[in-house]
Amino acid sequence: MKVRNIFVILFLLGSFNLSANNLLIESYWDIQSVRSPLVSPDGKNIIFAKRYIDKKNDDYITELWIMDSNGSNKRFLLDGSNPKWSPDSLKIAFIKEDENEVPQIYIKYLQNQSESKITNFSDGVEDYAWSKNGEFFSFSSFNEYEKEWVIEIPGKDESIEYNWTDDPTVVTSMHWRSDGVGELESGENHLYLVDSSGGSAIKISDWGLDYVDDLQWLNDSQVLFTGNDSLDDLGTPWKQLSVFTLDVKTKKLEKITNPKGVFSTPKASPDGNKIVFTGHPSKDYSSVATNIYVRDIVRKKNKLLTKNLSASPKNLFWLNANEIVFDHDHRGSARVMRLNILNSKLSEVIPGFKDQFYLSSTYQDSLYGVYMNPNRPGEVGLIANTKLETLTQHNELILSQYELGVTNEINYKSPDNMDIQGWYITPPDFDKSKKYPLILVIHGGPHAMYRPAFNYSWHQFASDGYVVLYTNPRGSTGYGSEFANIIDNDYPGSGDLSDLLAGVDHLTEKGFIDESKMYVQGCSGGGVLTAWVVGHDDRFAAAASLCPVTNWISMVGTTDIPAWTFEWFDKPFWEDPSNWLDRSPIMRTGYIKTPTLFMTGVLDIRTPMPQTEEMYVALKEAGVETALIRMNKEWHGTSSKPSNWFRTYGYLTEWYQRFQK
Repeated sequence: MKVRNIFVILFLLGSFNLSANNLLIESYWDIQSVRSPLVSPDGKNIIFAKRYIDKKNDDYITELWIMDSNGSNKRFLLDGSNPKWSPDSLKIAFIKEDENEVPQIYIKYLQNQSESKITNFSDGVEDYAWSKNGEFFSFSSFNEYEKEWVIEIPGKDESIEYNWTDDPTVVTSMHWRSDGVGELESGENHLYLVDSSGGSAIKISDWGLDYVDDLQWLNDSQVLFTGNDSLDDLGTPWKQLSVFTLDVKTKKLEKITNPKGVFSTPKASPDGNKIVFTGHPSKDYSSVATNIYVRDIVRKKNKLLTKNLSASPKNLFWLNANEIVFDHDHRGSARVMRLNILNSKLSEVIPGFKDQFYLSSTYQDSLYGVYMNPNRPGEVGLIANTKLETLTQHNELILSQYELGVTNEINYKSPDNMDIQGWYITPPDFDKSKKYPLILVIHGGPHAMYRPAFNYSWHQFASDGYVVLYTNPRGSTGYGSEFANIIDNDYPGSGDLSDLLAGVDHLTEKGFIDESKMYVQGCSGGGVLTAWVVGHDDRFAAAASLCPVTNWISMVGTTDIPAWTFEWFDKPFWEDPSNWLDRSPIMRTGYIKTPTLFMTGVLDIRTPMPQTEEMYVALKEAGVETALIRMNKEWHGTSSKPSNWFRTYGYLTEWYQRFQK
């Protein structure tokens, strides 16, 4: 791998006479990140989003930057989001709030650096796409259903301004709120058309169709997108996705995927003759790896291209008329794959790649994305001719001051002979003849995948002297559909529990773990499993269960994902509550001896705060050492605010320091 300017950076570090030290927690303030590099259609420039911390205002600031495609001439471009190149590479469209705080489409003209506001839409723009000839934008905007149940207060005089209580929210939908947002308006996202030079917009879609994502132009008269025309209020929303085309002139809508399945992420070929998309032919599943299909537009036929992938393909791009590339999670890595649609031949772009590359744009055979490895956060990366090159080094100067722990891969067997993969980070200056405390970190999801990618918290734990262990127990993605789906109607269960504890056993057998100082933590699904672990095993000196589910029956009625939660059980609890209770960690309270900390955001409606409060009270009554931390201004998770990231780390470390076996 070639890293541009690395010798210059190392020379500067040497000239500053900086010596290697353990990572310091205060340096987290200085870490920057990048997202979604987009190469221009002519291949000359790249736009990317750069995020840094606003320490004073406890927030993250995201700016759009631009650079030459070789990584030179980096400079600030604009404040905005969702940038998209014009077909002629001379303009950049983006979303920004206008003077009324309504999101609109703007255009930045690169030749004279001027900006123009294109839309003046009262309801705001959510997503958009340039037409192929650059003359139009299609865009989506939310349309609210008319309120049907309004109580008129008698005796109201229209000439008087009353200080009456606001009308209540009348809820008739299963999905009426969303974590990170709160209460949702009831309605649909519809599609519109506007001239790219500005003017009035016209509506091109109608009621009964909710636009979801992936808006693009198929040709000069049709748009392509992922949507939902089922609108089944009792169904899981993401299991109702289909791929559609819509004629912007005739308003003719066509669903091009099988209505019995789940399909999304379409990408039209440059000539507009083919569409690749991902999906699964049935809605009846917990977690399966979707496959890639191709549609012949002229023949109106779909063809399956892949089978039995280890995880769902993401970010599909056409390289030429017969080949696509995409990124794909596989055994802890995010690798880029190349697929020939004529013979379905699949190959790795970089054979044996073990790190993370998140593809976001292409130009000819050059692939642009975010590259990340165990010792560095993501930077803009380029893959060309199977060679990887990093084009930015936003964190090299700050992190090169420190000696980081080493990330090591492990592979082991669970008690029932299941193959499990994981990793552990050792402290800097690790000496295998010494004993170190251990922290087991459990991922959420539960359908997710841990990977050997830079994580500041984990490296900080390692620098503080801990060995940090993280694994992918059954239910994780990246190992095939059978491995992920095996926990359906059995989560949390004995299988994932044994996978996690077998990982701890595997590491303790190496002889460098202090078994009197072992700790376990996790958030969301990891919080569920943390509470589950201490309800079945008392080897850990202390535990921290963050944003957990502890009581499935009370959770399903208070979460923002009720339909999906019902799918985790064979029968609703009113027909048979036994499975709901058996898999609720709170029912294991009488078996818990481990001091357990609980931490949840006060705004959380994914795993709502009462889930944490219920188990905290149960442990208090049972005489188990516990504490409840209610994180302010946090939805699901505990660290979206920079100051809360520091607090989360501080509470965890101080909690662990109190206890040993």
